[in-house]
Amino acid sequence: MPDYLTAAAKDVWFEEIEFVVSNGINASHSSTFATYCSMEAACRAIFATGEVPRAAYLSEKRKLAELLGISGIAARTTNGTPANPLQAEANPYGSLPEA
Repeated sequence: MPDYLTAAAKDVWFEEIEFVVSNGINASHSSTFATYCSMEAACRAIFATGEVPRAAYLSEKRKLAELLGISGIAARTTNGTPANPLQAEANPYGSLPEA
């Protein structure tokens, strides 16, 4: 974990680290993950005041979350292990008998 993270960003780091590691994120992605944690902490602080963060913050945070497998299609379609989408295990319909 980078030293420059605030206490709030470190809280986000600890909340999300297990999930992102299970999605294949490793030490080479720590800077990207730290940026996500900082942005998430800032957005939470802004929401806590009753305000809404700027759209650019929300958009960039969403993009980082998708890159890290925290949200988006990758987060909804994987179980934490990389799988070949052509294998029957990855496709719930792949092992159905043909009609």
